[in-house]
Formats: sequence, C-alpha cells, structure tokens
Amino acid sequence: MHRLFHNATVHAMNPATGWTPQGQWQSHSMAHPNALLTSGDRILAVGDYRELKDQAPLGTERTDLGGGFVMPGMGDGHIHSAMYSRSLIEPDMRHCTDLDSALAVLRPFVERAMADESITWIFGGQWNINAWTTTELPDRHVLDTVAPDLPVALSSLDLHTLWLNSKALQELGLDRTVKDPDGGEFERYEDGELTGVLREAAAIPIRDGLMQSDVSGDIDSYLPLGQRELLKRGITSIHDIDGVDCLHAYRKLRERGELDIRVHKILRQEQIHEFIRRGIRTGAGDEWISMGPLKLFADGALGSHTCHMSEPWPGTQDHGMSVMEPAELDHWIHLAAAAGIASAVHAIGDQAASEALNAIATTSSISRAFGLRHRIEHAQYIKRGDVPRLRELGVTASMQPMHCTSDMPMNGFLEGRDLVAYGWNSLRAAGAELVFGSDAPVEDPNPFQAIHAAITRTRDGLPEGGWQPHETITRPEAVDYYTHAVARASYEENLKGCLAPGMLADFVCVDRDVFAEDAQAVRDTAVRTTVVGAQIRYQRED
Repeated sequence: MHRLFHNATVHAMNPATGWTPQGQWQSHSMAHPNALLTSGDRILAVGDYRELKDQAPLGTERTDLGGGFVMPGMGDGHIHSAMYSRSLIEPDMRHCTDLDSALAVLRPFVERAMADESITWIFGGQWNINAWTTTELPDRHVLDTVAPDLPVALSSLDLHTLWLNSKALQELGLDRTVKDPDGGEFERYEDGELTGVLREAAAIPIRDGLMQSDVSGDIDSYLPLGQRELLKRGITSIHDIDGVDCLHAYRKLRERGELDIRVHKILRQEQIHEFIRRGIRTGAGDEWISMGPLKLFADGALGSHTCHMSEPWPGTQDHGMSVMEPAELDHWIHLAAAAGIASAVHAIGDQAASEALNAIATTSSISRAFGLRHRIEHAQYIKRGDVPRLRELGVTASMQPMHCTSDMPMNGFLEGRDLVAYGWNSLRAAGAELVFGSDAPVEDPNPFQAIHAAITRTRDGLPEGGWQPHETITRPEAVDYYTHAVARASYEENLKGCLAPGMLADFVCVDRDVFAEDAQAVRDTAVRTTVVGAQIRYQRED
C-alpha cells in the first residue's frame, strides 16, 4: 500500500539534507518539502508534492494534511505508561492545596466503590505536600474518616511515597513490628505505631506489587486509554518504566492489532534474572516492542528530600537517602552488563549521580564490547566536575524539562552550591547525550509543553527571563531531544527520529510551526494528526 501525504510544511529534520539540532537549515536554496510518499510502513520519499505525485504508483492513497506542519513523531524517553493510564480514571490530587481538598477528591471514588463490589481497593493520588498551604500532614487516621472499610493506597506526585489507610495496612499485614528496609522508611508515631506513610524502598515494592496484582483492576482495559491520550499529544514512541505486567499487556494489544505506539520496555530489577536466563539483551525485539535497560534506584526524590545530596539539606544533617549502596549498585550494573543489558539508574541528587557514574565506569570495557548505552534517569543535580564524565563514559542523561519548572519553588536550597541543576545546556555543551521525557503521570506527557519549559525555563511566565536562563536550549535542540534522541536511546536512530527514505513513517502534523512561533505559542501547539507506520492513529475532530 502506497500513501501520499501532502499539503503540509514538512520539517524532515534530516541531517542529510542540511538540518542540524543547532537550528541551521544549511540548504537555503531548498524549500521545505510539502509531501511524503510511503510504502507499507516506511517512507519512500520526502519532497515536492508535484514530483512525488508523478512518482506514486497507480492506486496510491492520498491524504490532505490541511496545511499543517509535519515533524517526526514525538517520543517520551521516561514514562510510567500503566500508571499514567490508570491516573486517567483514579482520584487525582495534584491540584489540591490542603488535606481537606485532597479528601474531597477521594470521597466520590469511595462512594462509587462502596456501591460496586468489584472494586476492592482504591489507588491514585498524585498528592503534593509541597504545594499544600497548611501544615497538616497525611496519615492513616484522616484517610480512615473517608474510607474506614475499604483499603486505600495513594501515591505522592513523585511516586516515591505511599499514603495508606488503616484497612490497607491491615490487608498488607503491616504493623508496628515491620522493620524499615535498607533505603526506605515506614513512618511512625512516637509510640511506634505506623502512620500509614511509606517512603522509598518501603513504598516502591508495595506500590509495584499492588499495581501488578489482581486488586489493581484489568490493565488490558485501561492501557488503551493512555495510548489514546499519548497519540493525541503527538507521541509515537515511549520508553516505559512500569512492570512486566505492562509488557504483557502491550504484547496482547499487539496480538489484537490494537498497538498504535512503539514501546521500548525498560526492565525491572525483580525480573532481571529471568530475562538473563532467557538470553534477552537490551535492544532485542522489533520495531513495535523492544527491550530496554535495567532500571535501578540510587536515591529518592526531591519533594520528599530523599534524593541523595553531597551536602545536607539546610539546617539539618540529612543528606537524603541512598536507596542502593555503591557496592550493590556495582553488583547489579555489572551483572546486567555481562549479559548485554544496559542500566538506567534513577539518580536525582548529585551524590547519587556520582555513585551511578562510578558504578558504570567499572563496567566500561564490558559495555563497549556489547555497545551498551547506559543512562542516568532524571540527573537533576550534578556536580560540575561530573558533567564531562557523562560524555567520557557514553552515558545518556534522561531528563524531564517539566520537572525543572515544577520544582522551581523547592530549589532555594541550591544557593551557594556549585551544582549543575536541570542542566541540559551544560550537558549538551560538554558533549553528553540527552533524551527528554515526561515521567508521566508525575507530569503531563505533552511534549510541546516540555519543549516550552526547555527553551524558557519558566512556568506561567515566571520568573521573567527564566530560572537559571544559561541552561535554556534552542527549540531545534529541544525538539531533537524528543525525536532523534529518543530513537537513539533505544538503539533505533536508523529507524526513526527523522523523516527520510527508508525510515519508519512515524510523524505528527500540528497546527503551527514550532520553529517559527514565539515560545508561548509553542506551548499551546495542538496536534491535528498522528501517524505511526503510515497509518493515521489519531485525528483531531474539529
């Protein structure tokens, strides 16, 4: 099947025709293409409509793109797609400003569950205590006032803390006798009883276990909801962080012919021995589902002050939390690398980033032999001396621009510290590889909002001139980190990331030229059409 997509300004972003991420269109005498000819799921040609029309064989299907602007399909280099899909149908407390408003969001979900025997747990949350205007703290007793008889487990916005009610603690068999795990904490009252708040290594295994159990509902039913929302935002490829149940669900979608986005599946620590036994390596798979790196946690999160910092938080001796000690980090990275599996290390604090780089350095010879591309997930704070090490070790910084603008109110502690913070420009200048994503459901997965954050470092127009404006990047660079860089991070730069003959026909048609509009207009970009494998997977209804 041949298709001719036409009546659009095509930003092919193809280096072979003069495009560079620095924003230079070298072939000034060449007009932008206005059409793409596809064969099967691949691009056959990109060029002038009149010429491609003459090249197209009889029976070619024509699609008028209505004068829109075409770019390569957007990728998301870090997304919890199952959690994001669930968040569309769960209580969402991210906009709550106090405990009462959070409970008000929860109340109708409890009422619905009490009337429906099939609902045995309530999940959701995205509560952000850093945005609350009162000093009231979450605990199990306040949840009990709304849900005394139904177990409730609510994740914080950063997904590193769980808020449980008494019924949930009871169902999980958790009481005052439980011991804190390494790298985690069961918060307690003065008398030793559990408050219902769990942090880091105490929270994450329970959260993941619940999400992959029968009580979480049918992932096969809600994953398509998230897929639809991602296509609506122009996303054609994702690097998924969620569990093996998510992998199985995507495979079932594919078997039914309903998988519309390409999935690079990051592997979880609890399944790695099985993957090694089966001989699965990073990059294995095909153009629809491929295997990614092993996800490891070096530290916690900023919002809970559990990210591991080299200097303590102001006024304390608290350096945050090392979820995985250096020796353990070394062990897992070496184990995976020896099996041909790269590692993606969650490291938000600067000390965690240093320890991750140290561990990756010990496997450099093995990594080169297998061609592994290790990653640091988030890389929010990096010691200035560690910046060039990412290029030297071939480590990709997997970053989320929206975290920068969301976290600005919490970054006062950086004053006087010689750290690179959300430093995509510093890393770029040092020659490091970057890839952008959303960390949804922590942030909205809209890539155009994130591109706006990357080029302005503002939120709602503030601060004027941007927060640490020396770290802004150009819009071609930001777009590149959402397209070609996402493809490179999944070892697929020869398949997607630009629009050129032989590449997969994955592209998005939007309502404006993001390379020419002002920054605010970029943020408000609307997707008209999303095409994956030359098939229209989303079409805006005007």
